[in-house]
Amino acid sequence: NNQDYIVTMTRTSRLILLLAAATGAAAFSPSLSAHPSRISTTSLFKPSSLPQHNHSTNSQTKLSAISSLPFEDLTTLTTALSTTASSLTTSPPSIQTAFTLATFLPQPLWLLLILLPKSPLTKSLFSTYTPITICSLLHLFIVLTSITQPSGTAPLAEFADVFDPSGNPQNAMMGMMKYPNFVTEEWSHVLTWDLFVGRWIWLDGLKRGIFTAHSVLLCNLIGPPGLLLHFATCLVTGKGLAVDDVAEAEGEEG
Repeated sequence: NNQDYIVTMTRTSRLILLLAAATGAAAFSPSLSAHPSRISTTSLFKPSSLPQHNHSTNSQTKLSAISSLPFEDLTTLTTALSTTASSLTTSPPSIQTAFTLATFLPQPLWLLLILLPKSPLTKSLFSTYTPITICSLLHLFIVLTSITQPSGTAPLAEFADVFDPSGNPQNAMMGMMKYPNFVTEEWSHVLTWDLFVGRWIWLDGLKRGIFTAHSVLLCNLIGPPGLLLHFATCLVTGKGLAVDDVAEAEGEEG
């Protein structure tokens, strides 16, 4: 009758929503029961709620078992899974703030290195590792704060796929970018190292009288090519590549 038809269609629509939410949640965490907001989702699958199946049970039987859940249980499960997926696709305000700081805090420092490389202010700031240390501490804060989150920075299993030569490392890395905490960590990571290398280029230019504004700018924009440009500038100007301090250090030890 019409009433049975309505009930069947309602359960079917709920099942579709359930599967969509479960797919999203599964992509962010290997275990649904680990997150506090996943309110008693596992309790919905007690023996009293679902029939027990062995490993040979086919997918169609499992879906039928889920769709046979009471309407209220399906609603609760769908809401819990949706909440889980949502919580794992956003960072807490502290990490969002850290992302903003990691992005904009170094920019005035870059301007000093590029536009005023010989300024007393630039020399005062970069004569020590203070700017690099501040950025490093900000990155450490992001990492430590991420650890307290349900998914951490990102699932280790997925991170391991990036270093699996038999798989698709590039695709795995692209998949990691769906985790906001991982994006924040990687972004601050890259910006900190770029500034570290930019400082080295500036310092080498200052020591040996080499123009570095173009190299430091490129280092800020795309990283390693800025270092290569500095090497090229050193060779073109006849200054030669910078010699590591190893020989100097060995001489001091001797």
